[in-house]
Amino acid sequence: MAYTRDRLGEILVRAGVVTEEQLLLALSHQHLEGGKLGQVLVREGAVDEETIARTLAEQKSLEYVSLNTYPISREAAAQVPERVARRSLILPIDYRDDQIVLAMADPLDVEAIDDVHLRSGRVVLPVVSTPSQIRYAIEKYITAADAFEGLVDAMEEEAEAPVTVGDEDVPIVRLVNQLIREAVLDEASDIHIEPGETGVRVRFRVDGVLHEVMRIPASARPGLISRLKVMADMDIAERRRPQDGRIGLVVNDRGIDMRVATLPTPYGENIVIRILNHEAQQQTLEDLGMNESDQALLETFLARPYGEILVSGPTGSGKSTTLYAALMHLNQPTRKIITIEDPIEFQVPGVTQMAANAHIGLSFAWLLRTVLRSDPDVVMVGEIRDAETAQIATRAALTGHLVLSSIHTNDAPSALTRLVDMEVAPFIASSALVGVVAQRLVRRLCPECRTKVRATRGYLQSFGLVPEEIASGYVFEHAEGGCDDCHGTGYRGRIGVFEIMAMDHELERLFLAQAPTDALRKVALTGGMRTLRQDALEKVSAGTTSLAEVARVII
Repeated sequence: MAYTRDRLGEILVRAGVVTEEQLLLALSHQHLEGGKLGQVLVREGAVDEETIARTLAEQKSLEYVSLNTYPISREAAAQVPERVARRSLILPIDYRDDQIVLAMADPLDVEAIDDVHLRSGRVVLPVVSTPSQIRYAIEKYITAADAFEGLVDAMEEEAEAPVTVGDEDVPIVRLVNQLIREAVLDEASDIHIEPGETGVRVRFRVDGVLHEVMRIPASARPGLISRLKVMADMDIAERRRPQDGRIGLVVNDRGIDMRVATLPTPYGENIVIRILNHEAQQQTLEDLGMNESDQALLETFLARPYGEILVSGPTGSGKSTTLYAALMHLNQPTRKIITIEDPIEFQVPGVTQMAANAHIGLSFAWLLRTVLRSDPDVVMVGEIRDAETAQIATRAALTGHLVLSSIHTNDAPSALTRLVDMEVAPFIASSALVGVVAQRLVRRLCPECRTKVRATRGYLQSFGLVPEEIASGYVFEHAEGGCDDCHGTGYRGRIGVFEIMAMDHELERLFLAQAPTDALRKVALTGGMRTLRQDALEKVSAGTTSLAEVARVII
């Protein structure tokens, strides 16, 4: 293929993407400030990166490739050193017969093409991608590949090499740092490191779904686990008991807090790292995804001067986010707010926050007793885990305090019977409880690639539904293969699904009579409670999520 050295500006003008006036202005700024012309044009708002890339591809009869969705070969990516890839904004992404596919921000860079040809010994097939996509892929594939290769070589020499906090150049340290960096880039909530008979599987949980990202040789397992335990300030020698720890790092100029938990298995310790999302904790009530009636009901709960408000749901259902949103709503200079958390996930200005630590005797129950002597108006207890905490929190709600907490139940009515299981007397619980918010998290459909489909009877029955539950007759689903905006998944972000139950006289009467959960649920529904299922299906009809996602989480 013959390459003519056309100038980028000439190509864009000829294609009608930018005007001559915009080009001249950009060239003037480039002369004064430096940088590449494409970067200047994007910065000036004359054109976006993808338009430049697609125009270059079309003008040069090349393929445009989105690296957000393309299955990049780590073997191909390793053909070019990181410094070369970053300097020229290139990345080998695949092999096709005797060719190596090279993603380029500038397909006019003949020198870069020749360099990759010499390094790989293959004919180079250039394709065009955007600079930001290439930078992201370099970070994810080349840096990780380099760390992984160094790790394997090192482990062959010394599998049990000791690792200390300061050994930043050790391959195992670089690998751990890269795993965390990748997880942050992918916006993962958890990193799962799972030893097996033949190696170590690494998975990320993104938008509530686990994805395998790497396999690490079994020889690397001891060093990998030791490094993480050192970072989390755990006992390296203790391998028979579960441990908990915390890690604080700066990743891409962003402070990251992580909770680490180990679990002994026959093949070594299983480690789960929870990445605390501070941005998520800054959400307001309006950001949670409640409909207007549910939000209004929750706001009436929060307007009460005293009483107990519980947020229920399984682990990872967004309970902490809802509690923080409630705190943000209540946080005013006229109120004294104290929280007891394990750990403190987000610092709230104007709120007194305390961290529980059972190892030194600072249990939820002990701290709660202490807090009540500090004249609070509002108390937030991160989680009701035991009978003592449940009893103290409930009594506090009867003595002039507004108490917010979370509890593990499947729905709102079950929270009442759960309190009884924790030895809270029904007459006390019924008097103290204001309401219960049960919730789940479902993935949002990508608005750029979602598709509208007819909700036929057969289609709905496959999800255990009937046509009457979808009044519009249509639902939205994710497009096959997704798009660039959602990285090929069809989903982007998550939203809450809610069930809010307010205590009333009839519920209180049944609860005092120790009625079963089904009877409590029936009365709550009669009183206007919308179920998790109903709220989820409304979001399906609105195109916010899909039936498949609702079936995965709720139905």
